[in-house]
Amino acid sequence: MTAYALALFLHLLFVLVATAAAALATFATVRLRRAQTLPEAVQWGTVVGRVVPAFPIAVLGLLASGGYMTHVRWSWSTPWIDAAVVALGLIVILGTGVEGSRGRVLRRELQAAGMSTRARRLLRDPVAWTAKMTTLTLVVAAVFLMTVKPTAAVSATAIVVAVLAGALVAAPAWRMSDVAAPQAVGDPTS
Repeated sequence: MTAYALALFLHLLFVLVATAAAALATFATVRLRRAQTLPEAVQWGTVVGRVVPAFPIAVLGLLASGGYMTHVRWSWSTPWIDAAVVALGLIVILGTGVEGSRGRVLRRELQAAGMSTRARRLLRDPVAWTAKMTTLTLVVAAVFLMTVKPTAAVSATAIVVAVLAGALVAAPAWRMSDVAAPQAVGDPTS
């Protein structure tokens, strides 16, 4: 066994950790978006919150193992490696910056006002859903890059296609967010 083989194993292990966490978080997010009661929303929000700590571990593991393999066998100017790093960066930005910040707003609203009209709108936030879908399509693009090792043009195209596919998959959420959420009696945001 070589150090490179061990690094490759660890890299694939961190891809699996990230993929499993993403699958669980996506399932919980789907359930959270459908929540009709505060206990349901809290339950599924808690699941998402418990899965989230796996992501920084996976990202650091991917960067460390990928960095080692790049140093030993590849180069930081290899197009598919650069594109994979861009994909990982976009995933972190969308996950932490978009999904995370919007999730914190939702959590505060649920704590302050329960299932208010605003909370119901936040549960169906199309921006957060678009970020979620785009992170998933970027994961597929990153796996494509790692296995196919394409040219610069194909690598860049894979990232662009992943972003567009994520937005396209999320498009129905934009229409659904326009549907009026059931209004709570005595809701001060009405």
